[in-house]
Amino acid sequence: MWNKRRALIGGVSLCVLIATSVWFVRNHDENNTPLFSNGDSSYGVSSSNPIAVDVGMKVLKDGGNAVDAAIAVSYALGVVEPYGSGIGGGGGMLIAKEGEEPTFIDYREVAPSSLEGKTGVPGFVAGMEYVNKKYGTTSMTKLIDPAIEYAEKGFKVDELLASRLFYASGRMDVSNLSSFFPRGEAIKAGEELKQPELAEQLTYIKQNGAAGFYQKDIANRLAEETSISLEDLQEYEAEERQPVVSTYKGNEIIAAPPPFSGITVIQMLKMMEKENVNINEQEVDYKAIKKIKEIAYADRVKEISDPAFYPQDVERFLSDEYIESLLENSEKREVEGADQEHESTTHFVVIDKEGTTVSTTNTLSNFFGLGKQVDGFFLNNNADTYGSIGVNNPEPGKRARTFTAPLIIRKEGEWVMGVGTPGGTRIPQVLNQVLARHFQGGEELEKAVETPRFIFDQDTLYIEPTTPEEVIEQMSAFDVQSKTSDVYYGGIQLLVKDLGNGRITGVGDSRRNGVWKHS
Repeated sequence: MWNKRRALIGGVSLCVLIATSVWFVRNHDENNTPLFSNGDSSYGVSSSNPIAVDVGMKVLKDGGNAVDAAIAVSYALGVVEPYGSGIGGGGGMLIAKEGEEPTFIDYREVAPSSLEGKTGVPGFVAGMEYVNKKYGTTSMTKLIDPAIEYAEKGFKVDELLASRLFYASGRMDVSNLSSFFPRGEAIKAGEELKQPELAEQLTYIKQNGAAGFYQKDIANRLAEETSISLEDLQEYEAEERQPVVSTYKGNEIIAAPPPFSGITVIQMLKMMEKENVNINEQEVDYKAIKKIKEIAYADRVKEISDPAFYPQDVERFLSDEYIESLLENSEKREVEGADQEHESTTHFVVIDKEGTTVSTTNTLSNFFGLGKQVDGFFLNNNADTYGSIGVNNPEPGKRARTFTAPLIIRKEGEWVMGVGTPGGTRIPQVLNQVLARHFQGGEELEKAVETPRFIFDQDTLYIEPTTPEEVIEQMSAFDVQSKTSDVYYGGIQLLVKDLGNGRITGVGDSRRNGVWKHS
């Protein structure tokens, strides 16, 4: 049924990175390249998987632009990180070319006409084809090839994939997933994973385009195995939308529009700025941050939805007057929205030689989506992200509201940053903390990312086990609980390009094995 559900999933302990400066981060992780480029036109990729980063870097090296690389990275992640995204899911891509108006491509899943089952109509393949045709410079056949190769020839499983399979096994179709569960148990880190059936479907899409997924053989099998009809698939279209654009600390901030939650993130940052909330090494105003979170989340529940079904005045939601009214009337609002959303997405950033920045979040909803495959790819369980009442109620063809919020922040002629995170319901809180620590609290970017996070969930304040005792003492007014799952606290991926000298720096969040490279 199209109801909400929440899953808290255990994680693994990951390494901690070391920060040294605001823009010029020295990364000692062997997966990350040295800081400085040899020329004035640097490019880079930041993602949660080193294989996907290498795929994107090769596209850029071979002359492709940021959109080309983003397509290749997206397809590759669906193979090497199959728990977070894939052709059975959807997502959104934010694109900003230097000196031009930004744009956003929404290829989120939509509710089937039957409103039955757990799976929404996947938008991934349509989205990739749309951005390739309109903004790409490299043929789609070349961009899908790396994903096909890794699916066919295999790759070594890392600790994160092995742990995701282990923790998700109880809700997965283990008997029909022999590649992932050889001998009836989750494949181990270091073992080789091959996905021949997925390679076959990717090859079919390569040869037939999106039509192969939405109109031909794959569509027929989806209609047989799910509550999605052939008509639902044939009618699916990616939507190009105007991003949300505002200012924060004197910088232009560009975010994914509804039904994504860019508005919520910007509202939180603007309230932090207006109230001059402390969030730095010396002091954190937890009470004020909790209030801001509750205000923004309540407004999101009331106002944010699929714009095709519920028109929204985006400019008004981000105006100074509206922000003031949110703060002034906070006591009259419901403090906790009912939305729940899995933390099981993936985010990456690409910046090319021209300074074009792409910030992308893709998802299957939960880790491995429904836990069931059709033709070698996992089906999303997007039904969980609709509400039973209000503006986010399920309707045929409707996109569910999502907490995902790809961002781009820039100072004209000076620098541009692409940033985002997975994390489900916690995405706006994670982005607010990291960005406010940097832009408002003056912390170096990598320190802002790696500092232990805290998450407000109603009256409970969840903290990471690495939180220092002296910091915990400042939280005495709250019901503090430690949660050991790294993935619960998101996984920031970001890149920054200095437009003056062309140099790129980045951060890959250690909570999800984050990696960044540049050349």
